[in-house]
Amino acid sequence: MLVVGAAVAILFTVFPAWDLAISSWFYDAGHRIFPLGGAPWAKTARSLANYIPWLIAAPAFAAIVLKLLFPRGKMFMGARAALLLALTMALGPGLVVNGLLKEEWGRPRPVHVDDFGGKDSFKPWYDNGGACPSNCSFVSGEGALGFWLTAPASLVPGPLGAVAMAGAVGFALAAGGLRIAFGGHFFTDVVFSGVIVVLIVVLARAWLYDRPAAPTDAGLEAAIGKAGEGLHRAVRATARALAAGGRRTASAAATALREAWSALRGAA
Repeated sequence: MLVVGAAVAILFTVFPAWDLAISSWFYDAGHRIFPLGGAPWAKTARSLANYIPWLIAAPAFAAIVLKLLFPRGKMFMGARAALLLALTMALGPGLVVNGLLKEEWGRPRPVHVDDFGGKDSFKPWYDNGGACPSNCSFVSGEGALGFWLTAPASLVPGPLGAVAMAGAVGFALAAGGLRIAFGGHFFTDVVFSGVIVVLIVVLARAWLYDRPAAPTDAGLEAAIGKAGEGLHRAVRATARALAAGGRRTASAAATALREAWSALRGAA
């Protein structure tokens, strides 16, 4: 994926109009619309492509939250798997894609550029000076969700792992392809969403599983439990501080929070 991203970056920097050419395949110039955007089956497929990754990620978030709330209880899934899924979802589709790039990179969507009946000027992928104020075209949020499925696929052992990975990439390409056909994203928006998310997954996987000093499930679960205990102490100390209005108790709350953070750092 990273090699593909490098090739696309070079080619679409030299030939930025290729993005317009690809989007034009799905545009009806006579009616000035992207017809597939109104097809009921395509709308249903888009909704499913949004929901499926979150349904897969939800147990991981639940496992971590429950461990923080009930530190002495045992997690219902492996701690490393839970953290891999939750962390990559939060950082990739969450923070980097939707929190930063889509809000700050002002590239207009295909439906908004004058080549396809809109009012804005087309901007190549590397130009963040477009007229879009927020929720912009670069990069594809739904493509990012699709490519996030490489995280759970990386946990599938043996020969089935390759099948799972191929399925994840195929799902992502289908989800991203729909957005291109709808006029919601350019080709490069989808490709670079994949590059970003896959890179985050690879780095998280290396940190949690593949490096020589990688944490164990038991060690990481214990660290999350200690963080939960620290948070409990912080909440109790804060409640006492609010009730008593004393500086000492507020200091104890700060100390407990630092202990919770140290516990999580220690797992690394």
